[in-house]
Formats: sequence, C-alpha cells, structure tokens
Amino acid sequence: MGKSRSFKKELIYSFLTIGLSSIIILGIFQIYQLSSLVNENKNNQVIVTEFLDDYIESYVHQHERIINTMSLNISSLFTEGDFEKIERKLKDIKMNYPGFVNLYVGDINGQSIVFYPDVYTDGVKREHLNFSDRSYYRELVKTEETVISSVFHGRGGTDILLVTIASPIFDQNGNMQGYILGALDLNELDKYVSKRISGEASYAVVLDQENNVIAHPEVDTRTEMVNMSNSKIVRYIAAHQKSGDKSLTLQEEGKEEEYITYAKLDDLGWTVWIANPSAVITNSFKSAILTILLFILVTSLVMISVSFLLTNRLEKTIRRLLEHIKRYSRSYKKKEPIKLENEIRGPKEMKEVLFHFNEMMKEIEYNREELMELNTELEKRVQERTANLRNKNLELRAVNKLITSVSSQRDLAHFIQHCLQNIEQYKDYSIHVLFKELAVTSTDIRTNQEFEEYLTQCMYGTKQHKEPIYVDSAPKGFLVVDLLEGQTIENNDKEFLQTFARSLAIMLQNKLLYERYRNKHAELEAVLESMFEGIMLLNTNKQIEYVNEFFLKVITKNDFKHERLEVLDDVYHRFANMFEVDQAELAAFFEEEDGELKLEYKHKAGKVDFYMLHKFSVVSDTERIGEGLLIRDITREEEIDTLKNNLISLTSHEFKTPITNIRGSVETLLRSDVEWEPAFQQELLEGVHEDIERIQHLVNDWMDISKIESGTMFVERNKIRADHVIEKSLDLVPKVLQEQATFTFQNKLTDQLFFYADKQRVQQVLVNLFTNALRYNDEPHKKIDITLTKEADSIAIIVEDNGIGIEEEHLEKIFNRFYQVDVTATRRSGGTGLGLSICKGIMEAHEGKIEVDSKPGQGSKFTLYFPLEDGA
Repeated sequence: MGKSRSFKKELIYSFLTIGLSSIIILGIFQIYQLSSLVNENKNNQVIVTEFLDDYIESYVHQHERIINTMSLNISSLFTEGDFEKIERKLKDIKMNYPGFVNLYVGDINGQSIVFYPDVYTDGVKREHLNFSDRSYYRELVKTEETVISSVFHGRGGTDILLVTIASPIFDQNGNMQGYILGALDLNELDKYVSKRISGEASYAVVLDQENNVIAHPEVDTRTEMVNMSNSKIVRYIAAHQKSGDKSLTLQEEGKEEEYITYAKLDDLGWTVWIANPSAVITNSFKSAILTILLFILVTSLVMISVSFLLTNRLEKTIRRLLEHIKRYSRSYKKKEPIKLENEIRGPKEMKEVLFHFNEMMKEIEYNREELMELNTELEKRVQERTANLRNKNLELRAVNKLITSVSSQRDLAHFIQHCLQNIEQYKDYSIHVLFKELAVTSTDIRTNQEFEEYLTQCMYGTKQHKEPIYVDSAPKGFLVVDLLEGQTIENNDKEFLQTFARSLAIMLQNKLLYERYRNKHAELEAVLESMFEGIMLLNTNKQIEYVNEFFLKVITKNDFKHERLEVLDDVYHRFANMFEVDQAELAAFFEEEDGELKLEYKHKAGKVDFYMLHKFSVVSDTERIGEGLLIRDITREEEIDTLKNNLISLTSHEFKTPITNIRGSVETLLRSDVEWEPAFQQELLEGVHEDIERIQHLVNDWMDISKIESGTMFVERNKIRADHVIEKSLDLVPKVLQEQATFTFQNKLTDQLFFYADKQRVQQVLVNLFTNALRYNDEPHKKIDITLTKEADSIAIIVEDNGIGIEEEHLEKIFNRFYQVDVTATRRSGGTGLGLSICKGIMEAHEGKIEVDSKPGQGSKFTLYFPLEDGA
C-alpha cells in the first residue's frame, strides 16, 4: 500500500487535476483537428493522383482512338497508293491534335512511306527509313492489333524521347498491308502533369510499362532516357499491386522521407505517383503539440502556487486537531489516565469536532472496563466448551468414516481396526469388536476365535461393557469395553459407544450390500459384453446409460466413429446416416415402445451387412424406468437364405433338364407303334449318355464340395510335367465350346518343368477355368491365353480371357459355394456355382492358392500357384 498524502497535497492535486484535465481535453481536441487536417491533405493527394491517372489514361486512349480511326479511313487509299491524300489526312490530325510530334504510314515490311511533318525537330528533311527492327513493329505484326510502345529515342534527327501508337492497316480481305504510327509529345504531357501539382515541395512522376521515365522533375525527358526499375518506390508498388494500397511512406538514400500516393494504369501498364515530403505534412502537427505541452507546464506552475496559498491556513488548524488526537491515542494504548483538551484555535467546525471527540473517548474508556471483565469470564467458558467439542468432533469423525466409507480398499477387519486406532487417542479404555469367528482391537486382528473363549483369554479387566451390533434386526456381534479396576463409563461415553455400535452395524450392512451389488454388476456386465448381440440401455430422459462393445462396433464404423453419442436423438441420427432404411419407417420405430426393424449397411467396397434392431421397455416393479435397443447381425442368415434359394432354383434346373431329356428319349424309343431307324436310335442313346454324364458330373461336384467341407479332400501327388497337363486339359474342353475360340499357350519355363501334384485334380481345375472363360464370353471371337511361368518358389499357370469380366464387389465371393455373379448368365450357360469353390478346395489341398484379377468388359485373369518341392 502506497504512502498516504497530506490534506494539503490532496487539495493541491485536486486543483491541478481539475485545471490540467480541462487543458488536456482541449489539447486532445486540437490534436484531433490537426490530425484530421493531415489526413485530409493525404486524402486530397490520393484524389489528385487518381485524377492524374484518369487524365493520362484518357490522353493516351484519345490519341489511340485517333490512330485507330485513321487506320480504317486510309485503308482504301493505301490499297490504291494515293499517298498524297494520306499525307493531307496526317496533316489534319497534326493540326487538330498537337500532342503528336509526328505521324507516318509504313508498309507491311516496316518501311516508312508517308511522313508528316516532313522535317525533323532539328529542321532536317525526313528520310524514309525501315523501322522493322523496332519492338513495337514486331509486336504489331505478331498481334495485328494496336500497340502502344514504351519510351525510346527517336531515329533520324529527332532529339526527344517518344512513345508511339501504332495501328495495323488491313485490306478488304482482312489481311494486314501496312500500318500507321503516331509519336506522342512527352514534354507536353510532362508540362500538364507539373501544372496539376500544388505546393513547392510536391512533384509527380510518370513511368511507362517498362519503368522508363515519362515525366520526372529531375529528368530531362527531351533527351535523357532513365529506367527506374531498381527504385524502392517501383519495387514497393510491384510487390503491393494486388493489395489495394494507394499510398506509402518511404525514404530513399540521400533524400528526406516522403509521403507517396500512386496509381497503376491497368490498360497501359504505366505507373503514376505524387510525392510530398513528410516533414511538410507533419511540421504543423508537431508544432501544435509542443505549444500544448508548454501551456500545460506553465499552467501547472501557476495552479501549484495558488493552491499552496489557499490550503496553507486550513492545514494549520487540521494539524493542531491531529496532535490532540495522537496524544489521546498514546495515553489509551499505555492505559494511562486520559487528559482532554477543551479548547483549540481555528474554525468553529474544528471546535465542534474536538468536543464530540472528547465525549466519544469518555464512553470508550467506560466500555473498555466492562469488556475486560466479560472477556475474562468468556475465556474460561470457551476453553471448557472447546475441549468438549474436540472430543465430540473426534467421535463424530470416527462414526462418519464408518458410515461413509463403504467402498474402502481395506477389508472389513482392517477398516474397523483403523477406526479403533483413531478413537484410542482420546479414550483411556480398550475397545474390542467381536463378530462370528472374528475379533478386532486397535492392535490385533484374530480369526477363527470363539466369542466366549476370547472373553476368557483376552479380557484383563474386572468387568466388561457390551453393546450389541444388529444387522437386519439380528445380533451379529458385540462392541466390548474392557474396564480395569477403578474405570467407569460416563453417560456421554455410553451414548458414543451405542452410536459407534450402530454405525458398525450400518457399515457392515452397507459393505455386504456393496460387495453383493458389485459382484452382481460385474456378472451382468461380463454377460452383456460377451453377448453376440449389441445392447443399449437408456433412462427415462432418453439418455444413454449403457452400451456394450458389440453395439459400439456396429454403430462406430468408418466416418461415424467420432460423432457424439449421448442421447436417443444421437442414436437416431446415427442410424439414419449409416443404414439404408426408410426415414419414415425408422422414425416410427423409435416412436413406438416395442418393435423390430431390419437394417442394411453398405460398405464402400459394395459388401452389405444386415442387422435386426429390436426395441424393448425396461420395467422395475411395474414402473417403466427406461428402454433398450437390441441389435443382431443377421448377415450370415441372409446369406444362407440367399444360398438356399439359389441352390434350390439352380439345382432343380440343372437336374431337371437332363432328366427331362432322358425321359423324352426313352419314351420315344419305347413307342411300339413306330419302328425307328438304327441311326436315329443311336443318336437318342448318345443324348441319353451325355445327359447321364452331366448328372454324374453334378453328383461328383456335390461329392467334391462335401469332401472339401469335411476336410477329407485327398490328392495323390505324383511328379507331373506342367506343359503336358495344360495341353491334355485343353483336349478335354467340350468341342462345342471351342467353336470360334483361339487358345494361346506360352511356356516361359526354362527349367523345373516338373512339379508334384494330382494330375486328375489339376486337369479338373484347368478344364473348369477354360469352360468358364468360354461360357462367360460374348465376344464374336473368343481368346484364351495360357501362360506357364515360375514365381518365387511356385509354378504359376495363368489363364486370361477376353470375356465379360467380373465386378470388383463380387471378386471376394466367387469362390463361395453356390455363389454366382449373374443369375441370368448362369441360366444361359448352366452351372450350380460350385466350380470355383471346388477349384479353390483342390488348390488348398495342394498347399497352393488361386487368385483372380478382373475388370468388367475387359476379361478375367486367374492364376494358379503350385509350390515346388526339393527335387522337383
């Protein structure tokens, strides 16, 4: 805390604060006005810059329009070669627009044809020159559009810098046949710019698109060509061109700081800026601030002098009163008799203050004596009461700990012992807690201890005080106090022991209930977490109370795992976003108390999972306390139903067709009213034989798939030659399928042509792949490429076709039993969907594998890998 000031200083500071505050406010207002004036000057400079920018752009575009108009007017004259009329027209332009230094017309090769005026600025007769080396001419020929050049030196006698406007002259067919050029007088432009700048220190600068000087107060633009690309101002404007800034404050080397406003002519690429020394703008501002500060200093000195004179007299009277009060205060602290002064010189108000102060001191002295007597008596009573409350507090703390610490990490015996140790410090007798086969003191815990035996062996006093411990209205133990000779128990202690015994009973009951609840909760949670169904429980406020792991896995997939799940609405939105389900049907399900709903979840890869969602009420003693959601994964059931339907449909079709054919052929042969030719009979019998083979093939497939499923698929491995197996398999393909088909076999093996496998089973796999490649192929010319190669420690047989291909979403399922990609195609070509499943089983029996790579419309590629064994 800072040192306090005197009353005199307070008055002086008050006068100063009032006076200086007024002056400072006026000064701030004055500074604000000056600042506004400075900003106004800067804004005016920006406006002038923009005006200058508009004028220069208008000036150049006006002369550009004149050149463009003239190029159209003289097009026919140029074609006819009437150069005298062209010269007269150039003369008219020069007379009406003196901004042009000269004008001329040139041919397509850059050679000048007509000049006006026909003498240079130095009086020399103009000569017709070739200007094809000029950059503006090359750009004109390239673009065939009007070109405004950068600053350059004239040629052939002119002594000034020029900016030219060149426009192409086209013939009637739109082909460029020449051009017209006008050279602008930059000095006229410089004079105009200089007249528009007010102030002795201000100046303007104009640069062309290549940062060459067009107008500058320090450059003689008649003969001196200066490039300012390395100027700080130019670099700053280039760097901040897109920022929207229109001004900057900059100090170049050797110059004073300047305030610059600039503009960029977008169409021409020219740059214009106006510079004004910063000192000119800020001098008046600084001068005003110094004046205000000086005025504040002088005013402060005057105010201090006046306030000192006014407060000096008042201070003397206050000091006299203060001395009297200090003297009274010293006597009061030393408990000495107080001497009061009844007179003081000064204003009337100070005398009244002294009088009331004397009366107050008399009353204080009287009250002090009374308080001393009361304080002595009160201290005795407080000490007695404090000791009593301390004991009660310790007792209550022990009891409270028993009641509240139900879930303590200590077991029952050690927790009771801990409480007894806390009580022991303020009880001078020993307390024992006895339960069935358990005895606890502050120092010892005994188990398997009979009650009567313990009283006989461990009690050393002349008598005992017992308090029963009741649990569920039945005594479960005793709290026993062992009293030595001469010890007694007061009524207060009896009340405490009774409370302590009841607390032990409550604690024991709560402990048992807590352990029972915790065990039951653990059992229920284990059961719920081990379920193969997901469950979620919500309270009556629609808040989520519990959700098991299975439920979480279902509704926290991919993009949904980080979304919030707190209330039923969150669950509703999650289901609406994740699953393919009708919104109205989903809303109706959540509004009903009970029900079920089928859900579909589509993976990015195209796989579909099916779930059945159930809703039920949670009731306790006929009172509804919440609701629950149960979700089951029924994907496998859906797949089984689909397989069953396909199996019944396909199998019935596959068996029905050959049986129908056999029956028709047999019935035909059994007709007694017709005598059939032997050739026809032979044809029918061959058909019956083929149909029987087809049925046998179906039965074999069923037996193979059964062996694969039961793990009894047996392969007899022998040393076989890979290329011979492939060639033999090609011969086994039905001839009817080989029509309009080309088989290409490429053997890339240089060694290890042999491998160990079951020849019949390998042929079975290859024939199945060849047959599928021909059946599922809509090309007019079917192609099958077979490649025999070696990859790592395996022989690989690759079968590629140009068939219809397989969608990516089906690639993982084509090796499943009964799975077929396109039922329509299957009906067209026949099949049960067991072929590839059998192929996979045969390859796994060989400890090999089969892989597929396919794209719709581009064909399929199947690769068989047979492991090589030592000595193969």
